[in-house]
Amino acid sequence: MDIETLNTDGITIRYFRFGNEYGQPFIVIPGISLRSVIDSADFTARHYKALAESFSVYVFDRREDMPEEYSIYDMADDTAKAMDALGLKDAVIYGVSQGGMIAQAISIRRPELVSRLALCSTAPYIPEQACDILASWAENTEKNDRTELMLVFAESVYSTDYCERYKKVFPMFSKLLTERDLERFIITVKGSRGFDVREKLCCIKCPLLVIAGDKDRIFGAEASRELAELANGELCIYPGQAHALYDEEPDVIRRIKDFALNVMAKCQ
Repeated sequence: MDIETLNTDGITIRYFRFGNEYGQPFIVIPGISLRSVIDSADFTARHYKALAESFSVYVFDRREDMPEEYSIYDMADDTAKAMDALGLKDAVIYGVSQGGMIAQAISIRRPELVSRLALCSTAPYIPEQACDILASWAENTEKNDRTELMLVFAESVYSTDYCERYKKVFPMFSKLLTERDLERFIITVKGSRGFDVREKLCCIKCPLLVIAGDKDRIFGAEASRELAELANGELCIYPGQAHALYDEEPDVIRRIKDFALNVMAKCQ
């Protein structure tokens, strides 16, 4: 699997592709992360291997040359430019966390690119508790306290059991963070400010699946309920799951695949 670099319309975006070369395009838009999804391309491909037989899976990073002011809408426009350059349309788009916000914006502004929309651990706006968490991430980044940033980030995103299991790993991981990682991280964190598409969700006409954990510390389950209701989508809430259920709950991939293939499946 090769990492590709796309130069188009004044921007540079890295991505990787795997799966069925002739399958329907399946676009994965990841959330905010301390390191680029490109750095974990092999792990990501293994995580989504259930999709590889049926779909041509593309995983997009944010643009390389991020401006200091880089909103969700800018991220959506850049991802759409990348899809245009690669000739991708009528795709299944799967957005996680901030990636889900980007996916919503694409579906509203460029509906011809999207055949089905799956959203996990996201919201159509930034709830108050999410504002507080994003502010704490930004504060620790600006202090250059990498260990504390890693711990605060993990505690916000993962379940208590997961954090306990990997508590000795997080400080070691924090030492891998570069200045460039931190610069990109804080730009994407600040880019979420002011996002609110609730009044435009009626513009989403494609089939929609919204997935959430009822223990999500960032968005909570209520924002997902509101999203599904306003956009007339299907809602699946996993009891006991935190924000990162997309990593921790294996059934999420099964659910996403069934939805993408238009298979009726009960939320478990």
